Amino acid sequence: MGQARRNERETFFPVELVSQGTVADPSGKAGRIANEIERRMMVGEYKFGETLSATQLARQFDTSRQPVSAALAHLRSSGFVEVLPQVGYRVVSPSATEISDFFVALAKLEAAAAAFAARRYEGDEADQLVTIAERGDPNSLETTAQRQGYVANLNDYQRMLWTMARSPALDGRVSGMRRLASFYLWQGMTTLVPPSAHLLIMERAEIARAIKARDVTRAEILMEKHVAHKPHLNGFLLNNAT
Repeated sequence: MGQARRNERETFFPVELVSQGTVADPSGKAGRIANEIERRMMVGEYKFGETLSATQLARQFDTSRQPVSAALAHLRSSGFVEVLPQVGYRVVSPSATEISDFFVALAKLEAAAAAFAARRYEGDEADQLVTIAERGDPNSLETTAQRQGYVANLNDYQRMLWTMARSPALDGRVSGMRRLASFYLWQGMTTLVPPSAHLLIMERAEIARAIKARDVTRAEILMEKHVAHKPHLNGFLLNNAT
C-alpha cells in the first residue's frame, strides 16, 4: 500500500464495485466515502488489524471529520472495522475459525439461492448467467485494476443469480455477508493466483449450467461446496490456522 496513495486527495471509484443495494448504506458524502473505503478493503489495500485515522482519511477525501466518522461508523456496523478506545478505528482481524464458520454459513444461504434460481428462473436468464460465469478469466491479479475487474464480474454473477432466485428479502440480508466474504478473501490475495481464480470461474460456470438444466439438487450441492472452500483455496486458512 504505497504511502503516496494515502497522502493524495482521493477520487471515488464506481459504487457498483462495492454496493449491492443494502438499504442501510449511508447517503451523500458519507456514503461515497464508506463505499471507497470498503472498495479498498475488498481489493486488499487495507489489511486485517490496520489502524484507520479519521483525520488522515478526512485529509485524503478533502472533507471534514463528520462524514468520515459517519462512514466509519457504518463500516463498523457492517463488520469491517472495530473501535479502539483512545485510538480510533481498526480493520477487523477475525480468527481462522471465525472465517471458516462464516463461509460454512454463507455457503448454506448461497446454496439455497442456487436452488431457488433453478426452480424460478424465467426466459433467457439462465443463458445470461452462463455467459457471465464464463467471462473475465484473469491472466493476473497483481494490480488493483485487475482485482476490481474480477470483483466486478463476480458481482454481476451474484446479482444475476439472486435476480433468478426471486427472493429479494433474503438477498437484502445476505448481500452484506457477500461483501464481507470478498473482504476476507482478499486478505489471502498473495496466494489467490490466476489458476485458483480460473478454478472458481469454472465452478461458477458449472453451477450456472446446473441451474439452466433446472437440476435443483446439483446446483445446491455445487454452490455450497464452491462457497465453503473459497478460503481454503486461496490459502487463507492454511496460512492462518489456529
